[in-house]
This record gives sequence, C-alpha cells and structure tokens, in this order.
Amino acid sequence: MILTNREISQKLRERATRLAEQRDNLYRVRAFRQAAMTVLALPHELSDLVRSGGIGAIERLPGVGKSLAQTLADYLKPSRNEGTTAA
Repeated sequence: MILTNREISQKLRERATRLAEQRDNLYRVRAFRQAAMTVLALPHELSDLVRSGGIGAIERLPGVGKSLAQTLADYLKPSRNEGTTAA
C-alpha cells in the first residue's frame, strides 16, 4: 500500500516530535516539520511526483535536501509500509 500525502505528512510530524524529544538538532527538527507541510500542500500525490520525476523531483521541493528526499522516497516503498497499521 502506497502512503498518501496526508499519511506521509503525519509520519514526518511524528519523526520531528521524536527528534525534538531527543533534543536533536533544531534545524533537523524544523526540516522534518517543513517537509510535512510541503508534502501536505502538494497538488498531487508524492508517489505520482516520484513516478514521473524520480527522487530528483523530491529534492526540488522547497526545503527538501538529499537526505530528507531519501527519507520521503523510503516512505513510498511498499515493504516499509506493510504492517504499519498497528499503533
């Protein structure tokens, strides 16, 4: 199952919260929060963007660098999302 933009955004916000709780670098926390807002605001699904433009298309999103683009691409991999419905 491919995650929707809303689900990806939620995962990014949760990751930002965990990073903040661990007192990780503030810029990294902000990057995850910004990426969550960026993904949520996309007019099309992130999976469609990757399908048509690859990971480079993610890197061109505002505020998304190579590392975060890879994280987003990983969220779209079916094997990573299997069995994630349990809390």
